[in-house]
Amino acid sequence: MQQRIIYLMRFHWLLPSIKGIPVLMYHRVWPGLNDGLTVTPEKLREQWSFLRKEGYHTLSLTDFLEIAEGRKTAPEKAMLLTFDDGYRNNLTYVYPLLKEFGWCATMFIITDTLDGTAQSETEALNEKLTVEELRSFDPAVMQLALHGHHHENFSNTPLKKLKEIMLQSAAVFDAAELPFHKVLAYPYGARPKETAQFDELKRWLKQEGYPAAFRIGGQVAKMPAPDMYEIRRIDIRGTDSMEDFRIKLKKGKLKPF
Repeated sequence: MQQRIIYLMRFHWLLPSIKGIPVLMYHRVWPGLNDGLTVTPEKLREQWSFLRKEGYHTLSLTDFLEIAEGRKTAPEKAMLLTFDDGYRNNLTYVYPLLKEFGWCATMFIITDTLDGTAQSETEALNEKLTVEELRSFDPAVMQLALHGHHHENFSNTPLKKLKEIMLQSAAVFDAAELPFHKVLAYPYGARPKETAQFDELKRWLKQEGYPAAFRIGGQVAKMPAPDMYEIRRIDIRGTDSMEDFRIKLKKGKLKPF
């Protein structure tokens, strides 16, 4: 651990600082577990307490998109908090902390968990929120958006199928009478590999009223966004130390190479 910190202190300065808004990407929150997808409640509180002390504040998804489109000026120390997949533990550990801090976040939902077609989870760690639980969120605190229907990999799925997935995801929300934003976080952060197919998907998304989509990318999101369908997020992992977290907040990733 000490050698890792020394390495980062030596080399992270080689990464450029990017002016923009950090979009932090989380997944699960669970006691006693820090791994690639999971942070403990204690670590989450430590990270957010640091952010609050540094003067950071959250944006709603609506405000973020207006800034990304160039219709609003980005305020100082603004950030967007995002949570992928719709884990029940987010209701248990994240939602109360958001209310305590007076913050808001966006949750990207896999919609097969809402219409009954998802396979049942055998571990409490991976249980997903129900329609009723999602309905219990104050929309001023937790906004909902899309993350595929079966968490499909968009990089190897035909364009026709991708369109069907998006239409199906929106239809599930509508059928459940759940308010949501027509905004996508690509499952796995994956986009179509072929440029022509990706360009056509972007055109279709815009035509269908989807103003934006999020990837991963390990960078602070530039504002205004160069491409509304490739907004970058910063992957926050349970294995990150606080030093790692501070570096990611400014630089987006830990290693320059």
